[in-house]
Amino acid sequence: MRLKAYWTAFAVQAKQISRYRAAAFGGMVTQAFFGTMLVALYDTLIGDRTLFRETVTYVWIQQIFFRAFFTSDTEFNEQIIQGAVCYTLLRPVDLHLWCVIREMAGKIVNVLMRLVPMVLLLFLLPEAWRIRPPESTLGLVQFTVSLGVGFLSIAQINLIVSAVLMRTMDNKGITAMINLIMMILGGNIIPLTIVPERIQTLLRYQPFAQMLDAPIRMYLHTMSAPEWLLSLGIQLFWLAAMGCLSRGLWSRNIRRIELQGG
Repeated sequence: MRLKAYWTAFAVQAKQISRYRAAAFGGMVTQAFFGTMLVALYDTLIGDRTLFRETVTYVWIQQIFFRAFFTSDTEFNEQIIQGAVCYTLLRPVDLHLWCVIREMAGKIVNVLMRLVPMVLLLFLLPEAWRIRPPESTLGLVQFTVSLGVGFLSIAQINLIVSAVLMRTMDNKGITAMINLIMMILGGNIIPLTIVPERIQTLLRYQPFAQMLDAPIRMYLHTMSAPEWLLSLGIQLFWLAAMGCLSRGLWSRNIRRIELQGG
């Protein structure tokens, strides 16, 4: 029964988001424009052609999966603000897991709506400016698994924001702050692979790099089994840490939630 409820939550959220095709097209055009501008900029600034080609691939993967960073369950957040969350609280499910599934549905559908058109669009660019394929099938598998963990980490961040919303009734401040931190430390403004070597280790293992930077590194270079397990282990560690924090905040705030009116 509960499994059916979770699947229904995923399907309903996915169907609802898939309706916004015009918005998806507009987002795709925007990402294609900014991606092209960034590639042109790095073509001017980076003299090492090998590093440039890697950076081009980094930028396009970053643009293709851009919406995963900034997609959240706005419907649930509106329910919190308006008080309609009381109906959701009555569902006979693990509410935290239920919201994680809805978050994942939103991210997956948003990405799939942009993925194929974006990849096809890239073939209109000069060859040096196109995304390159992964080094191997194993590298693609490593990237896919790592990306799934990264999406789960972003979902946990969104649930932390929702937990704060339960107490403050306004999530604009923390959302803006979190988005800025994720863009800088997640590699969405400057690819983390081109920063100076002396701070690479610090940047590579901080939590926000596990969301997209870590998967991209696996796409660029197929890792050996020990190296991949280490990288995946770091991702899972931060996912568990953020999951414990978000679940703890949810449990605390749901017990104290107050609904007024009638």
